[in-house]
Amino acid sequence: MKILVVGAGIAGLGAATYAARAGHEVRVLEASSRAGGRARTVTSRRGDRADVGTQYYHSTYSRAKALMREVGLERSLTKIAGDSRFFDDRARGGSFLVGHRLPWFRPAGVPGMARLGLELARLLTHRLDPYGLAPSPALDDRLAWDALSHPVMREFALRPLTLAGAITEPEAAAPSLLHALRLIRIIVLTEYLTLPGGIASLHDALAARLRVELERPARRLVVEGDRVRGVELEGSGRVETADHVIVATTPPVAARLVPDDWRMEREFLASITIPPFVFPTFFLDRPLERGVWSYVTRQGSHHKVNIVLDASQKCPALAPSGKAVLQPWACFPHSRELVGRSDDEVVAACERELGELFPGFSSWIEEVHVTRHPYAVPFHGVGHQRRALEFLARVDARRGVSFAGDYLSGGYLEPALWSAERAASRVG
Repeated sequence: MKILVVGAGIAGLGAATYAARAGHEVRVLEASSRAGGRARTVTSRRGDRADVGTQYYHSTYSRAKALMREVGLERSLTKIAGDSRFFDDRARGGSFLVGHRLPWFRPAGVPGMARLGLELARLLTHRLDPYGLAPSPALDDRLAWDALSHPVMREFALRPLTLAGAITEPEAAAPSLLHALRLIRIIVLTEYLTLPGGIASLHDALAARLRVELERPARRLVVEGDRVRGVELEGSGRVETADHVIVATTPPVAARLVPDDWRMEREFLASITIPPFVFPTFFLDRPLERGVWSYVTRQGSHHKVNIVLDASQKCPALAPSGKAVLQPWACFPHSRELVGRSDDEVVAACERELGELFPGFSSWIEEVHVTRHPYAVPFHGVGHQRRALEFLARVDARRGVSFAGDYLSGGYLEPALWSAERAASRVG
């Protein structure tokens, strides 16, 4: 069968790989000039590199690791070692270190940490698939901020999870309890893994095995009767026909592709919030702090930057010079103050804040790159899973089309591949 995949992010590349493996003739249409979606790297003049999109894999990513095995990358996976430093004026010296496994948040004290441990143990009794979709209204219909109401849980569990896992403060995204439990299972209970060639090396390897056509934006799905027959291209109006179309774009793009009379599908896709994201990568002239790969500012502080990654400590193979590569993240809603500014203004704002955290920072800068993502990580609020299941049931009732994307079940790479596998299985 002839298969068209719209979008060459990990969901599209995964769906195309699964469909091609089944013996179908597959083409991937990508609107931009590159494949890979949010997986990108940047290279400095001195030859150091840094991931500037998707940051790492998790040890429970069975689908991603299977694809790495297929393209010869699995043996290159490297565990990310090191700690995170939390800036907090309640701690001696103004900060404290936290390990990934069995983290100890010093300002919480022994009673607070005991409460945190008991609450997390209770939450982990809930059974769920962190990467797929299954009915669980008791969790999906509850707001995480209400369910995790104790101040210790909000500050030292929910906030770090949403900053790292959704690039947002928890109050701003209002995640469901279900999504918070997904983040606990993904972020707390796994090892973090990286690739020496950068996260995008998997995407590049998959794209190299597929027929990916760049700068080919789709305008709309072509529907005849009750069946999708292909895709009309933007600009030329040319129609590319296919036996099945897999839509693997971001929700705003997908919403523009579907016909006006697909009201339920359009409403679901339009309801998903995915804020844009911008941040600089600072290549410094010296190492910063060995064994520390991330920094977190305190909630309620005046800082707009919430997280700072040191890419040289996250994946030393990408930075052979050994010098620090800092990436400050202003998470939502603070990110809204930066996305409309020029690159120079973004750099200046972040440089000013990093100078407060690391005195002398401005004099260490050798080179700066600014990265802009029109869409970062999708929010998963109360009732999202129910609406996603209803959306997929509605799509399944139509012929010649399926949808894939991380917005369906989690906002991570492995959920995107879950949806890709599901979409490809519907071909036929």
